[in-house]
Amino acid sequence: MTPELKEKLLLRMFSSIEYMEEYTQHFIEFIDTGLLALDAYEVLSVKPLSHVNYSSVETDVRLWHKKVKPNFLFMKSNIQEAIVEARQGEYSGIDAAAGNFRGLSKDMDGIRESFMDFIDPAIKEKYFAEWKIVGAMGDNLAKTISARWRPGSILNEKITGAIDEKKLLQYLSAGEVP
Repeated sequence: MTPELKEKLLLRMFSSIEYMEEYTQHFIEFIDTGLLALDAYEVLSVKPLSHVNYSSVETDVRLWHKKVKPNFLFMKSNIQEAIVEARQGEYSGIDAAAGNFRGLSKDMDGIRESFMDFIDPAIKEKYFAEWKIVGAMGDNLAKTISARWRPGSILNEKITGAIDEKKLLQYLSAGEVP
């Protein structure tokens, strides 16, 4: 596949409803996993009293309840509305959701996930794996919707994440050949 064709197909894929739906699923899974982690910590019968950073854990949990949880629930509602709009051809909501996600690390500045060290490690692992996926997909969506890709940069998998060229073939138009 030529780089020119690959770039064209990537643009089609990143602007497709299927990609937006996949992004939405990962976005919601990230939020739900974070909230599940908080709930899992709250039901622990014994809190980490002997942990050297207990005050930090206690502060993080308080901040998650006060700031993160309401923000996550708002973001989840927004992404659910955005995908409905995207299916109708309006992409500003999905673009805004991607932008909100990019701002999440700034919003959580000083708020850690220290309480996740005391719950099932698989939950913490899934939370951070989803964060990484949603971050990469959100960047791809935002750059595509806003037409902000620099020529050739969409081909860099360090930017886009791994690309399955076989999957790209489904975005070929009639008469195009790989």
